[in-house]
Amino acid sequence: MKYVLTGVFCFLLSWCNALGQSQTDSIITTKGAVTLITCGSAITTFQIGDGKNSDYDYRIVDGNVVFIRPTVANPRATNLVIREGNNIHYLILAFRDKAELSRLKYNLSASGSSSAGSSNTSAGSNTTSPQDEDNATENEDAAIAASGIDTVTVGNIAEDFRKQKRGGRQYETTADGITLSFSQAMSLNNLVYYSFHIRNRSGKAYVIRKVTLMHKTKADTASLFTMPVLYRKGTSSIAGKADENIVFVAAARDFKKDDEIILVMYNKASENQVVLYTPVSALPKYMISK
Repeated sequence: MKYVLTGVFCFLLSWCNALGQSQTDSIITTKGAVTLITCGSAITTFQIGDGKNSDYDYRIVDGNVVFIRPTVANPRATNLVIREGNNIHYLILAFRDKAELSRLKYNLSASGSSSAGSSNTSAGSNTTSPQDEDNATENEDAAIAASGIDTVTVGNIAEDFRKQKRGGRQYETTADGITLSFSQAMSLNNLVYYSFHIRNRSGKAYVIRKVTLMHKTKADTASLFTMPVLYRKGTSSIAGKADENIVFVAAARDFKKDDEIILVMYNKASENQVVLYTPVSALPKYMISK
C-alpha cells in the first residue's frame, strides 16, 4: 500500500508539472479556526489526499471559495490538488498547533502572483488563464428580485443607517492598504442591516467586485451558511486615501452569542480579498438568542 500511495504522489506531482505548476506551497490549518482559499475561477476538482481523508473537512462557497478545517486533534500533512479554470494547483495541507489568522487566508489567483502568508496573498500555481466574466452585479440583482423587498424603503433605511457615526472599531482587518472594520448592525422587518467602514490607504481606487457574507455557527463548525446580500448601500469604488461606510442588507437569522459573521470583499482589479471575522457578540443584544 505504501508503494501504491508513493506512486500516486509522484504521478500527481508530474501531472501538475506538465500543466505548468512551478512550485509547491503549504496551506496551513490550525485548531479552532477555518482556513480560507480563494480561487480565480470556478473550482472543478478539489481533492485532499487520496480523496478519502477524514482528518479535514471542507466547504466550497460561491464556486471558488473554500473553507477547510481540521476534524481531529493532530491531523497528518497530506497533498491537496485543486483544479480551477485552466489551472491546476498542487499543494501540501499541513496542521500547526498555533497559527496567526493572517496565515490562514490564501488566494490562488489566475493573475500570476504566487506567495503565501498574508491576508490577501497567493499560493500555488503561477500559470495564467482568462478571468471569468464579472457577474457580481447580476447575482445581486437576482437576489433582490427573488427576495421581493421594497428597495425604496430599504434603501432609505440603509442610507440613514450608513450615515450614523459610531466611535471605536474593535473588529477590523487590513490587506493591500484596505482596512475593513465592523461598525454596527440592526434588525428590522426580518432584515438585518450590517454597517462596515472601509479605509483606503493604498493610494489607488479600490473597486468592490463582489462581497460574500456568511454565518458560522459554534454548534456546527463544519457548516458555513451563505447570507445573500439583498441590498447594498454605499459606493462600490473607494478613492485612494478615502473612507467610506457601506451597508449590506441580508435576511434575518438566528444568531447565538458564540457564532461568527464572515465578510469576504473582493478587489475587482486584482481579485485579492479582504476577510473580516466579526463575533456575533458584537451585535446588539436583542439580535442574539439565548
